[in-house]
Amino acid sequence: MSDLDKAIREGYSAEDAELMQRLAADPSMLRQVLNAFQGPFGAFNVLGVLVTLVLLAAGGYCVWRFFDAADVRDMLIWGGGAAVALCAVSMIKVWFWMEMQRNATVREIKRLELQVSRLTARLPQ
Repeated sequence: MSDLDKAIREGYSAEDAELMQRLAADPSMLRQVLNAFQGPFGAFNVLGVLVTLVLLAAGGYCVWRFFDAADVRDMLIWGGGAAVALCAVSMIKVWFWMEMQRNATVREIKRLELQVSRLTARLPQ
């Protein structure tokens, strides 16, 4: 912790110090995942999870049919279907993690906005 951080923390009132300590703690991974299903994009995230489950099942079915195929043409078709489905699952997963990262960034920005508003309230008019 730098000297500037110490000086800022010493300037907090007891209420501000308690609030900033509570806001500084990162939520657990489970809490972050559950928070992704709230807010304006919550329904869209639920839809993404449902599509992921469907694509995962389709990819598993394609893999099963790949190993059950009799000739090379069928193996290529079922292998390609498995590859497309499982790549789509990966892309949706990356999108979901980016959504969680966006939520964390918004949380930090709001924390900074709160700090700035509290500091400007203390400035002499």
